[in-house]
Amino acid sequence: MLVSNHNTTEQTDSAPSPASTPSWRFGDLSAAELMPQLQRHLLDQDIEANWQFVWLNNDGRPIIGLLPKVSWSVYSNDKQASSDLPNIYKVIKSCRDTDVNSDNNNYASTTAYMSYLEWQEELIAYSNAQEVNHDTSYINNEESPKPSYHHGLIGFIGYDIAALELSPADRIELANQPCALLGHYDIYLTPTTHADTGWTLKSHLTDADVSENTDHETNDILINTLTSYLDELDQKLSDKHLNQPQFKDVSDITPLVLSPRWSKLDYQQAFNRTQDYLQQGDCYQINLTQKWSGSLARENNDVQSAFSLIDYLPALYRNTKAPFAGYVSVDGNDGDYLNRSSSIDADSNHFELLSCSPELFFTFTREIDTGKHSIRTKPIKGTMPRGGTNEQDDLYKQQLVNSEKDRAENVMIVDLLRNDLGKYAKIGSVKVPQLFAIESFSNVHHMVSTITAELKADTHPLAVLFGSLPAGSITGTPKKRAVEIIAELESTPRGAYCGTMGYMNFDGSGQWNVLIRTLQANALSNDDCNKERHVNLWAGGGITVASDCDAEYQECLDKVGNLLSVLAQNM
Repeated sequence: MLVSNHNTTEQTDSAPSPASTPSWRFGDLSAAELMPQLQRHLLDQDIEANWQFVWLNNDGRPIIGLLPKVSWSVYSNDKQASSDLPNIYKVIKSCRDTDVNSDNNNYASTTAYMSYLEWQEELIAYSNAQEVNHDTSYINNEESPKPSYHHGLIGFIGYDIAALELSPADRIELANQPCALLGHYDIYLTPTTHADTGWTLKSHLTDADVSENTDHETNDILINTLTSYLDELDQKLSDKHLNQPQFKDVSDITPLVLSPRWSKLDYQQAFNRTQDYLQQGDCYQINLTQKWSGSLARENNDVQSAFSLIDYLPALYRNTKAPFAGYVSVDGNDGDYLNRSSSIDADSNHFELLSCSPELFFTFTREIDTGKHSIRTKPIKGTMPRGGTNEQDDLYKQQLVNSEKDRAENVMIVDLLRNDLGKYAKIGSVKVPQLFAIESFSNVHHMVSTITAELKADTHPLAVLFGSLPAGSITGTPKKRAVEIIAELESTPRGAYCGTMGYMNFDGSGQWNVLIRTLQANALSNDDCNKERHVNLWAGGGITVASDCDAEYQECLDKVGNLLSVLAQNM
């Protein structure tokens, strides 16, 4: 058990404050490079702890969550009796147990069946209670255009569950994987303040965490044990002699080849059916996506082989530098942490989400003096590839600037999001400070607009997040009819893809991406003799009556071609 199986340092009267926590350089690795080493090391130290690893790049302000105090994992409910009733989901709530004398391996798990709205209300009530009960003096009160995580919920909400809630009568299929995950991360790693390199362990274990079964000494043991694990990893990564043979590099990872589900002809047929709906007036725009699939197979039954999506994270992030990249790992769908083997890779229920997203969904900010919440969203609609030379690159960028079709698509989504935010914003506060800006990424140029609003005083940011999913930029408009057509034409669940990943601090500030350029890995077979894990990647674009099939198909390739090459090690 994490809190009692290891020797710890001398205890103090209370858990260490963020300011007094030690820091580590971890071999000066970037966050993306550190994540595989960190996950593997902590699992080697204690396989039975309720680890739920999460990383958010957060537009250059990274956060690494390790061991949530409470987490909610949401799954489809096979026992749904009637389509006339609200959709009910299986929600597994896991709580970290810090009782030194406990024998239940650091977690207590309960299962409830509740609606999407009931889960949302539970999260809001929990967040409000945490804001009241916890000290907030650690929050950086300096105004900044780039918000940071300082204590709250981190995780993702998938596309499927949001689309089903938007159109419950359509019975949109849910993928066989977690529909959503949110965790209260009161223990996490964040970059050292005012330093070029280094990481600090932050913890917010306060009097509000102490119950009849826990005390300050127990919390100290938890933090000191985790600190000892991180000390050991820091030493290993700083030792050049140990660093090379002990830790995986991209050259040691098995190439992962993903194949398209659709041929060019399949895409043409789906495109033509999309055009039929557009011509009939069902929608003005429909976001049609296609899927690439492959599998991570264990080689020679070796648990150290490349069986985990996280091993590809360093190379993928180096290639994309995606501002809203992220990773999350979830184990099991029944709360059973007692039956784990010696490796996370052997867990057939292990689910991974790895995003190289360039797109911001929402940034929530809170004014220190007034407590007012504001929101900013930056939808992407309009894409051109990067050029092979500076001249060609500039030409492609100018073509995007001049594209009437892309501008029309972009303004449709801007109007949709203005309408979404209008339900939660103060009258007259919805603004569009920037239209049709061009932002350049490693493989494409994108057309991006910005929308801002001030939230009504009685509106919780989590309600805005839940109520605005799925994002308009990856559905189309009108949104409800678009998700229904998407379910018909794509005929396979998207899972988390086109959902959102991010964090919401307990004070209502936060930041969420749109899960594009995103891979998912989950169980393909539970056969012990043939354990494989299915990997999926999608790409798509907004289709209008003015769209050209060949151009839209090529746009899909432009969006994920670099990711496919990195995975296959063809770069």
